[in-house]
Amino acid sequence: MLGVIEYGYMIFSFQSIADLLSMVMFITLNLGRFIDFIRQFYFTYREYYIAAAAYNHIYFTLYIRCTGILLLSFQRYFAIVHTSSTVAKKIQNASKLEIIIVYWVLPVLISLVVLKDTNFYYGSMEKMETIADHSVIQRNTLMSLIVVDSTCLLCTVAYGGLLVFIRKNLKYLPTSSRREISLAVQIFVLLMSFFGILVFYCFQNYFSQIHNTERIFYMRHIYPLLNGILSYINPFCILFLNRDLSKEIIRMVFCKKAKQIESQHSVIGLTINLQ
Repeated sequence: MLGVIEYGYMIFSFQSIADLLSMVMFITLNLGRFIDFIRQFYFTYREYYIAAAAYNHIYFTLYIRCTGILLLSFQRYFAIVHTSSTVAKKIQNASKLEIIIVYWVLPVLISLVVLKDTNFYYGSMEKMETIADHSVIQRNTLMSLIVVDSTCLLCTVAYGGLLVFIRKNLKYLPTSSRREISLAVQIFVLLMSFFGILVFYCFQNYFSQIHNTERIFYMRHIYPLLNGILSYINPFCILFLNRDLSKEIIRMVFCKKAKQIESQHSVIGLTINLQ
């Protein structure tokens, strides 16, 4: 059984793993193409799911992140607004295995629609642009738009209900709930970045529907920026909005330096005494 805070931090850690996974896969499958021998390897073995992975991993990691932000948002909602409800108790009593299954298995099942596609190839060895059937692009962009739109909508409903509750009961909230609110702010900032992803897929879906291939390729160049924001905003939110963690990091850094200085002074003093 996990406490409310432990549950939230566990999901946060999973979200960080998903962000790290997204960045590692992007660097390996996309930026690696700018290195000659890696580009040669990718182009030679492009049929062995390398070209497919360069395209499919975008949607796979996106669905994992959507699951994470949903779980975090509704966990905060029930932990603050409906603390004694059946759902809140089930969340609090959930085992680590149950959380792992919900967080990782659900997006994998959704991603099977995308991951099963293998008909991808690189247009040329010089540019290494990933080419896919238009029907696949059209389906995936529409599916991503629906998933991200649903995520933003559900999270907005959760935060809307949370905001109304806080305005009515701010004076009477216990310390534990106030701490949950500070953690909810971190998730809300993360949610804002998902609205940027939503706008991106709105344009992608529109261009795919009108068969504007040139614009689709142009929008792909914007995605690394959005992906980077989505990946790095989470640790920065934890660092700057989580006071307990910030104080702990500052304490660790300055205490370590203080101990090093103290150790140096001790060595110098010992040397002087010996002389």
